[in-house]
Amino acid sequence: MAGTELDRPHARQGGFVRVAAIAAIIGLGSYVGGWLIAGWVRAGYDPREQAISELFELGASWASRGWIVAGLLLSGVALIAFGPALDRGLPGTGRLGPLLVVTAGVFTVLVVGAPCSPGCPGIGTAWNDTAHTITAGLGYVALVLAPLAFAWRLRTVAPRLAAWSFALGALAATGFVVRELGVVPHWLGAQQRLFNTVADVWYLVAAIRLLRRPCPPPHHVDTRRLHRSPVARVNRWS
Repeated sequence: MAGTELDRPHARQGGFVRVAAIAAIIGLGSYVGGWLIAGWVRAGYDPREQAISELFELGASWASRGWIVAGLLLSGVALIAFGPALDRGLPGTGRLGPLLVVTAGVFTVLVVGAPCSPGCPGIGTAWNDTAHTITAGLGYVALVLAPLAFAWRLRTVAPRLAAWSFALGALAATGFVVRELGVVPHWLGAQQRLFNTVADVWYLVAAIRLLRRPCPPPHHVDTRRLHRSPVARVNRWS
């Protein structure tokens, strides 16, 4: 009886983790598909040089804008749910990684409400450009740092996944810094898509891991104490 009662919340928790993992895969896929389709249907747009944000800048037609806005909203909401799912479904302790995933989701949603002016001139030109630069920047920082935070969390309990997390996180973070500092002044749109996609690969790997592995026991359950409890001893011999 006691084992059954303990298994019920664990099963519900595992169900949430699976749903959130599937939502993350769909959300990130819709975002990548969104900027691919939007860039294709918008006449004169060069994805090698132009930022993703220019696809939903002020004055952009909904023929292209709708795709990227839908992708941003779906992926943002999915990331907000994915953070707690990663915390519950992956081993180890430490809440920085899940918090960064949720942060990335929140700012991904908020950036939709702050489209940039045509050409995305950057911070200080207009209030919406300042808001756009801040929300997009904070979202990207959280997005690329989350894999590194999980690499630290997983370093002893899942070293292989930790290594993948570190490699993908380091590549994504390096790409983000290189682009923002203008180290390579050409193909800025391609650079953005590259580091963004590298980060997305980690989220895909993490989601697949949650779908393939059962949810570990809740962090607060002390199984040693449980086995020593009177109820456990009674059930053991019943």
